[in-house]
Amino acid sequence: MPPTDDRIRELLSRDLSRFPPCSRTLGFELVDFSVEERWLEAAFNPSPDFANPTGCVQGGFVTAMLDDAMSLAAVVSRRFEIVVLTLQLNVNYLAPTPVERVFVRGEAVKVGRSSVYMEGALRDKDGKVLATATATAAPRPHPNLLRKGEKA
Repeated sequence: MPPTDDRIRELLSRDLSRFPPCSRTLGFELVDFSVEERWLEAAFNPSPDFANPTGCVQGGFVTAMLDDAMSLAAVVSRRFEIVVLTLQLNVNYLAPTPVERVFVRGEAVKVGRSSVYMEGALRDKDGKVLATATATAAPRPHPNLLRKGEKA
């Protein structure tokens, strides 16, 4: 049985050891989500180690944060029945990203049987858009986020 919204919230909020190492490294933190509207908002806490020579977050880490939130929006929209493999990702850098807590809203615009189209926006604490992204991904059956024997 697919997990309820409350169970999804619990899964994405409590035990970060279940998360992929990349999400933990980026400092992922769930803010909110909507299964029906296919969006997810996450906060990220970039490490000072992510800074480029100008003292801002290097673009590859910005891209990773966007990809993480957009992909998870797609996974949540299907209640963990799928994972998505990013095939193409386009990022527009609009302003430098500070090495401080930032927010990404990812949206699974279309989730089909063979492809997923996603959009995302990264904002600073004041809501200023720092980067946007679009991506296409391939959905695959979820290998099971839950530990063996645990029910959703």
